Amino acid sequence: MGTFELLVIALMIAFNSVFAAYEIALASIGLGRLHALKDENRHGATSALRMKDNMEASLAVVQLGITLVAAVAAATGGAGAAEKVEPMLIEAGFSETVAALLAIALVVAPLTMITILFGELVPKVFALKNKEWICLKLSPPMEWFSYAVWPAVWFFEKSVTGIVSLFGKRQADGDDTSEAAIQELHGAASLARISKLIGRREEGIIVSASRLSATPLSDIMLPAQYMGMLPADETMEHALQLAHQTMHTRYPVTQQAGSAQQITGYVNLKDIIAENTHEGSQRKLSTLTRPIISFAANASVAECLEQLMRERQHIALVRENDQIIGMVTLEDIIEEIIGEIHDEFDQLPTYVRRSGDGWIAGGFASLHHLQHVTGLTLKPISEKPVLNLNDWILEHLTDPPLSGMTIRDENNRVVVRKTKGALVREAFIYRAPANDSKEEDA
Repeated sequence: MGTFELLVIALMIAFNSVFAAYEIALASIGLGRLHALKDENRHGATSALRMKDNMEASLAVVQLGITLVAAVAAATGGAGAAEKVEPMLIEAGFSETVAALLAIALVVAPLTMITILFGELVPKVFALKNKEWICLKLSPPMEWFSYAVWPAVWFFEKSVTGIVSLFGKRQADGDDTSEAAIQELHGAASLARISKLIGRREEGIIVSASRLSATPLSDIMLPAQYMGMLPADETMEHALQLAHQTMHTRYPVTQQAGSAQQITGYVNLKDIIAENTHEGSQRKLSTLTRPIISFAANASVAECLEQLMRERQHIALVRENDQIIGMVTLEDIIEEIIGEIHDEFDQLPTYVRRSGDGWIAGGFASLHHLQHVTGLTLKPISEKPVLNLNDWILEHLTDPPLSGMTIRDENNRVVVRKTKGALVREAFIYRAPANDSKEEDA
């Protein structure tokens, strides 16, 4: 083949590599990443986003381009084989038929190898490693090319859509798209962990955070019947004594003791302590009440977190049909992301110490240690492993533990003193009086 034919073929292979690289880059880049690039005002991001949003048309553009350049390369190579190579083979003694076949084979074989290597594999591997750069640089000219050949693109797009619809429905936007985006994020986090860019805990945080928008508050709230509340008409002195039982930082304030439906706000334990310190111990708790925000039960955890942070709040009520059905705290939401949080009051208590006629024990004191110190035997009621006092108490309850609950067995009484969520932090244990052996309690 002459120089002109070789130049044409080389140019067609170059064009083929451009289309092949763009095809794999556009298919592999995430839609969310393109939105982020557009928000950053990156040149070419808008065109790339339009091409990604209409993948049927984009694939038609790419395939049309690849087919055109392949046809030109094949025609040029065939013409060169007929004009240059075939006469040489005839002169070498081959018949015209054999010479024609050999000429085509001698041109097509190396042309195919070069096209596969430099027109397909190399550009596609490069595009996989540089998909953002490829999409940003090539999307504008690809979009212009699609306008130039729009009748053919329209035909192929409609044909493909119609044929594919015969085999199944196209995935709808909305939940399916959101789920796909979340799965893509999970995959990216997993890849980052495998690549040792982040640890397993960081991967867990990413995965957990991605679920916040799909998680309703009703899934993580503390039900109203288990909320610790303070009556508005209590004095500061008595309110401090009540707050000491559960050791929380913030408490909803209600007009009627025990009624979540009459909550008017909340109070911070620091304010109660300050009032007791400054000789305001006889003031009513209602004078310190702060406003409390509320959310619908079906509101997302992400929405609640955003508003709590924006308004610098740590506690919110959850409503359904104009009724308060629960409460959620900022700590609850953070624990949904990073797991259980423990502060200085949350150390796993294992102490057992004498107190009056009984013993005060930490919720995580082992039953064996408890028996060794007190001489009391707490027998499990099931075959499940019961290792500590907290497990034993929870085994005897059907509802989350609350301060003041009393659990009775054959010989002992256990009174819950402090709780943290669904855990018992501290309890008072004593031997049942002889005249109390037949009493029952929950």
